[in-house]
Amino acid sequence: MAAVETTIAISTSYEVLTQLDAIKLIAPEWNRLLAESSCNLAFSSAQWFIANCDVNPNVQPHVLIARRDGILAAVLPLVLNGDVVTFPDDESDYNDMVTARDDTAAMTDLLVHALSASAGYPRLILSRLRDDSNCMRSAQILKPDALDRPYTGDTTCPYVRLGSSYEEYLSTRSKSFRTSLIQAHNYAERNNVLVRELDPESFPAEHLPDVFLSLHLNRFAQETSLSSPPAQSFVRKVFPSLFAERRLRAFALFEADRIVAISLCMAGANSLCLWNGGFTRSAERWSPGKLLISAGIKRAIALNLAEYDFLRGKEAYKSRWANDARDIGQLEFQIGI
Repeated sequence: MAAVETTIAISTSYEVLTQLDAIKLIAPEWNRLLAESSCNLAFSSAQWFIANCDVNPNVQPHVLIARRDGILAAVLPLVLNGDVVTFPDDESDYNDMVTARDDTAAMTDLLVHALSASAGYPRLILSRLRDDSNCMRSAQILKPDALDRPYTGDTTCPYVRLGSSYEEYLSTRSKSFRTSLIQAHNYAERNNVLVRELDPESFPAEHLPDVFLSLHLNRFAQETSLSSPPAQSFVRKVFPSLFAERRLRAFALFEADRIVAISLCMAGANSLCLWNGGFTRSAERWSPGKLLISAGIKRAIALNLAEYDFLRGKEAYKSRWANDARDIGQLEFQIGI
């Protein structure tokens, strides 16, 4: 008897969520899908998007989702700003569509849906995209005629490609760099100054925003985007849960039992990403940047991660640590409506 081949039809449905209450309802599903993705686990999280919309009344949520047989398969977390649909203009360094890793069908199908004539907006701008992002991969597969202009690079993100040990990494740096780093560590140790990663099991998550903002604003005053009340509200809304879930890792420099410097790293799928930090004026003598970055790189290696990422910007200090770099940019689409 000949074998009977059975074909199982998979039903895919699409939806646009424009109300925060509806988006909050899918947040657990969203974050479960994110855990299976190649996206940044903080920047692409449901709570990052929700907090941004909470503090920015000028934008309308426009989250496109795809479900396969009722199961969430893709999320494109956009907002409507005037007649443009785009990613939120927040403190995220990497934006992307959330799908399971290498689920090219889900990412391309959702982009096709976003570009359909029934979408209801004339322009789609996808900003701060890595060249290996899901959005870029799906656009390259589709090669859509709607592409208004080619991918344009905005800035560079230096990063460290990590080896098997911290010593192996340091051996690739200059002798003068290694000497200055050793001197900073020795000076700090002689004065009982040390770096510890803050543990959400012992450090209250609700305290992190104020500790960070105090040190960050002490260092940068009005020269930072986090000086505005909405930005500080965003930090207070999103940091506690990200820290508790270890999507955000905090490294603190202690002078005795007092935190005098801090750096925050957002967790990538295979990286730690240095996002921001700060320190007191009196802590400058300890070279806090060197000590905190060194601790972050050691932790990334201990976690068997591939990268320690310095994110956007070409600040001179990054080049002394980084051994590679990537461009990020944006795609623009004209929608045929």
